[in-house]
Amino acid sequence: MSKKQHEQFGFTLLEVLVALIILAIGLLGLASFQAIGLRSNHSAQLRTQATILSYDIMDRMRANIRGVRNSHYDNATASNGNCDNFGSGTLPNCDTQDMAAHDLFAWNTALANALASGTGVVCIDSTPEDGTPTSPACDGALNGASTATAQYAVKIFWCDGEDPDDDGIPCEADEFQRFTTSFRPATL
Repeated sequence: MSKKQHEQFGFTLLEVLVALIILAIGLLGLASFQAIGLRSNHSAQLRTQATILSYDIMDRMRANIRGVRNSHYDNATASNGNCDNFGSGTLPNCDTQDMAAHDLFAWNTALANALASGTGVVCIDSTPEDGTPTSPACDGALNGASTATAQYAVKIFWCDGEDPDDDGIPCEADEFQRFTTSFRPATL
């Protein structure tokens, strides 16, 4: 008696389907890596903007060292001052306090434009790595130095859209990013 051999059909199709499933899982993994990379790149870009803006206010303070010596930048309120009519053809009547107020106004405007919920403060602070956007924790400690040689802190706060505690509310007061630079204006 002869035995009939049964041919099997569809096994190659099954192999192709398994290969497609493995490929799809791999592509999903690559897509998640791409999303994580984009998010990290965005955070790095915001940190770079904060760095650039911290150097901007330090350069403004260096240009107005008399305003620094008179404490016009220390925890000051920003206002446009009398220094914004340069294009009018007349010289502005602008003293060091007005210039400091204008510098802080221009800097805070740049912070708000470059960083999401961006705010900042310049203050004399012996412990610069503390504070929140609503309470920057500037201690004003001169530690025997003059206002020109005291340690100033530039504290910048912003929201990068992350929600570290996964409560569905991004950018609560304790979730803001902070960039701090310490410097002594007389040594700039």
